[in-house]
Amino acid sequence: MTTTMQRPTGGTHFAATVEALDAQSVDIRTLFSGGVTPVASSTREAGVARFGRRDWDRMVLEAEQFVEQIIRGRRGLHQFSEAMSTDLFPALFGDSLDRQLYGAYTATPTTWRNYARRALVNDFREVKRYATTGVRGLLSRVPELSPHERRTQDEKVYTYAVEKYEAGFGISFEVMVNDDLDAFARLPQDLAQSARDSEEYFVTALWAGASGLNTNFFTVGNDNVLTGNPALTRTSLQAAITKLMKRTDERGNPIAVTAVELVVGPGLALQAQEIMDATEYRIVNGNNTTIISGNGVAANLRRSVNFYLPTVAKTANADTTWAVFANPDSSARPALEVGFLRGYEEPGLYERIPDMRRIGGGEVPWSFSFGQQEKKVQHIFGGTFVDPRMVVGSNGSGS
Repeated sequence: MTTTMQRPTGGTHFAATVEALDAQSVDIRTLFSGGVTPVASSTREAGVARFGRRDWDRMVLEAEQFVEQIIRGRRGLHQFSEAMSTDLFPALFGDSLDRQLYGAYTATPTTWRNYARRALVNDFREVKRYATTGVRGLLSRVPELSPHERRTQDEKVYTYAVEKYEAGFGISFEVMVNDDLDAFARLPQDLAQSARDSEEYFVTALWAGASGLNTNFFTVGNDNVLTGNPALTRTSLQAAITKLMKRTDERGNPIAVTAVELVVGPGLALQAQEIMDATEYRIVNGNNTTIISGNGVAANLRRSVNFYLPTVAKTANADTTWAVFANPDSSARPALEVGFLRGYEEPGLYERIPDMRRIGGGEVPWSFSFGQQEKKVQHIFGGTFVDPRMVVGSNGSGS
């Protein structure tokens, strides 16, 4: 760990002390018991031999005072946090005549908005979503002077709360000056992409599980798992779409699904595209061959490749799991809802206000005490399942 405070010359023992405290491998009161005498006499003797009695005592006393001030709240914990300094990047700042910095990896596309509904919430308290059924249905003929049917409404409640997600970095003044390759100029962009990645992972973990489908959501009772968990083929995809479009509510009324989203991992991306791009099918039945022109399954169907599916389904079926969702904008209820805090719908990028300026005018972007710049990203969201009837899936295992 590299501390963010300025270390005196030859302060490697102080750094080692901070590392031991941070790893909780030594007790502070044991370490500093007896004033400035460290617990190991061999360490003291080596330090005295290298730096001299006065310098050694001064460094240990400074370490004791520094940690004691953190414990008593006189120093902020951020002063004990890790920051990026030049010694962490010898390859970037090494003496080389031929250096080139590769660009960042291409960001993974975000697909969750294709099959989950986006909503806004007012605060961090738990929100409730109500799904009502029971009143809609065909009217009954009423004979003369006969009472009409009295219907009751059923309610289902779905709850969730948004939470705050953050990450950040700190870089030293020396790193900023030495960064002739602009290696750290893209770090804010990386933070923003981290927020998008977090959204995609969060929604994926709502419907996917370690072995493919989330077994808390895809169940026989919910009738949203294809029988036999078939692999992705034109036949199984057609069966899933047909099952989704034949959904009915509690009173038997049809639920209109006019657009469907096929969600697959990268292992099925090409196979799914081939099924959707096919323009002719031939069905052989004995001596008879039926040629079907066009592609019936591709109508009102969109493919979404979820690159985080293998990250969630990390034990089995990562390359075979697939699901079809009712498009959240074309159906009354979505399968999933993801909520964002009102006023903070998008990721926010922040930086610590500089506390130093040059004499004569002009602020600088690094801190007065430790010469570092800090930035962070903050994102606030949450979500839940809503209606299991709006999705049909298979883990592709064939069992």
